[in-house]
Amino acid sequence: MARTYQRRPGRGDRRARDPKRQRDRQVQLPYGAKRPRSRFESARETALRAFGILLLCGLVAGVSFAAGAYLGLVKSVRQLEPPPVTESHPTYIYSAPLGEGDGSRRVIGTIFQGKNRQTIPASEMPPHLLNALVAKEDERFMQHPGVDLWGIMRALWVDIRAGRYVEGASTITQQYVRNVYLSQEQSITRKIKEALIAIQVETVKDKEEILADYLNTVYFGNNAYGVEAAAETYFNKSAEDLTVAESATLIGLLWSPSSLGEDKAAAREQRDLVLKKMFDAGYITQQDYEQALEEPMPEEWPEAPMLETGLTGPPLTREFAELVQNELIRRYGANTVLRGGLDVYTTLDLQQQMAAYEVLYGPNGYLPSPENPDAALVSIDPETGHITAMVGNRDPESQFNLVTQARRQPGSSFKPFALIAALEQGIDPDTHFISEKKVYQIPKGNGQSERWKVENYEKIERGSISLKEALWESDNTVFTDLVMNAGSKGLRNGPEAVADVARRLGVSSDFGRHPDPSIVLGAYEVSPLDMATAYATIANEGRRVEPTLIEKVVRNEGQPGEEVLFRAPEHPEGQQVIDPEIAREAIGIMMGDVMWGIAGDAALPGRPVAGKTGTSENFFDSWFIGFTPQLTTAVWMGYAEGGKTLEELLSRDGALYGTVGSPEEIWHDYMLQALDGEPVKRFEGVEEPPPPEREETPPATQTP
Repeated sequence: MARTYQRRPGRGDRRARDPKRQRDRQVQLPYGAKRPRSRFESARETALRAFGILLLCGLVAGVSFAAGAYLGLVKSVRQLEPPPVTESHPTYIYSAPLGEGDGSRRVIGTIFQGKNRQTIPASEMPPHLLNALVAKEDERFMQHPGVDLWGIMRALWVDIRAGRYVEGASTITQQYVRNVYLSQEQSITRKIKEALIAIQVETVKDKEEILADYLNTVYFGNNAYGVEAAAETYFNKSAEDLTVAESATLIGLLWSPSSLGEDKAAAREQRDLVLKKMFDAGYITQQDYEQALEEPMPEEWPEAPMLETGLTGPPLTREFAELVQNELIRRYGANTVLRGGLDVYTTLDLQQQMAAYEVLYGPNGYLPSPENPDAALVSIDPETGHITAMVGNRDPESQFNLVTQARRQPGSSFKPFALIAALEQGIDPDTHFISEKKVYQIPKGNGQSERWKVENYEKIERGSISLKEALWESDNTVFTDLVMNAGSKGLRNGPEAVADVARRLGVSSDFGRHPDPSIVLGAYEVSPLDMATAYATIANEGRRVEPTLIEKVVRNEGQPGEEVLFRAPEHPEGQQVIDPEIAREAIGIMMGDVMWGIAGDAALPGRPVAGKTGTSENFFDSWFIGFTPQLTTAVWMGYAEGGKTLEELLSRDGALYGTVGSPEEIWHDYMLQALDGEPVKRFEGVEEPPPPEREETPPATQTP
């Protein structure tokens, strides 16, 4: 109901009714009276009048232009209809060339529009499904006209306080407009169009219709486009039969459809977050909320996956092609990708990919049996960021990619980041520390502290040892002294300094504002892709280049209207995150880990190799990340389901118990094939480290 207010007297009325104000008014010159003016004042008045006229003309022109642009958009929106779902030639994903020219590329994936998109009217969507969407994505949806100015200000305030991007402000209507009418391009022009079209869409569609159209167009993972396809895929039922908990589950999937569509536990966590938002917003009662939280997830997840997938291709390259598909959808939207007509040229080297799979899981590989541990391998060109090989799961049909989705403790492979922090703070790598059992008091706030006991593998105590030799021996107690600044010889703000180096190099894990000192021993979980990115940055003399899967995307190639949507630069500029001199010094020391340390199995005849081993404290994970000047490769070994030790298969120095090979051996055999026929390159400006002066400890007693 419109609000009404009593009319307030105008300014003239108030003054007329207030005799006191009449008395207090200042005396003004009569209308016709003029004070003599100087020539300067006359010229100034003329200039100001001219400036005012110009300003007014500019303002009128600007308003007219904006009004014309807006009316043009309004007119175009009135003519817009949801794009028809039609069959067309598919989107093809190609490998990198096997020989000279694009003609030697091979198709590694085909994205087609199959029977995975279904549209239903709003009348067949239960109210709690629509309420879940509003509660999760746009709580002010029923109040705003398509653009939420209050939401924009709130999101800006949250981002400013956090010092980074935390919260977006796009309304459901804006997201619908972006999916259906626009591209995913990040530009001011696109955002303005999106906002104006969203406002106009709200004038021609009611709120419920917008919600239904949105749910009919978004991607829910597992090739399910639209909520009806999602309901059938995940719960084997129609959308109109969804319970409150099931509706919340599907809405929760929108946060990350590809990963949550395969991770039931994470999907349940998102479901519970949506239910909490629905309860807080008053859409469900306390009893409904508690009952929904108790409702079990389906035994199988998804319960009834689509038989016809939107992506086909050889099992060898399926994981890579799925990542490419997800990236295309992120950039251009699902409608553009499924509509077809795209030719996508990727960075995948088929020969490296075949070598990686055969070394890991082939009949003559190190892990041929399903009873063996799992592994992940990813290779990156340090200069370009091109991902050239990726094997993320033994089962090609699995949609859980161990390279990108698994988070595991990297162990001692994190120590090079502490080394770089030390070099940045001017600590000489020849500085000696004492290798022996250590006990530290870690402040925990409120005057409390916690004892932290650290010792080396098999309780080895090496005595006086330099920092660089401690890296080669993977000595825990020296690096904990470094991070704790023991004897004032270590790092200032050690945990924060190590985390800062890791972030700059490309590790995306959340270390918090004040990381625990155990960060130096690799206690925080990371992905193999993150570790490969970080080591590739070191190999590229401290210049970080973002990993990329795609070289070029062309629409309607070879036809009228051909359009190149994306072309990666041949020589990306990247970002210098570590001083080149420090990076080169770190490379030289890391070469010593292969030449004189415990990673000798990774040595390649005639080629310089730098790298580092790592194992988690409970030996659930074993790593080797290494690089030559032209290729960086990370190898992780463990069990995909987690919670199972490698103790009976490997020793912590990589020695074999049976037929399972260590990550260093896997890395070695793969790199021999991957670099076969490639010229030998040297690290520019890097000197090979001399052998350690102290007597070496036998390899069987060393710590990875």
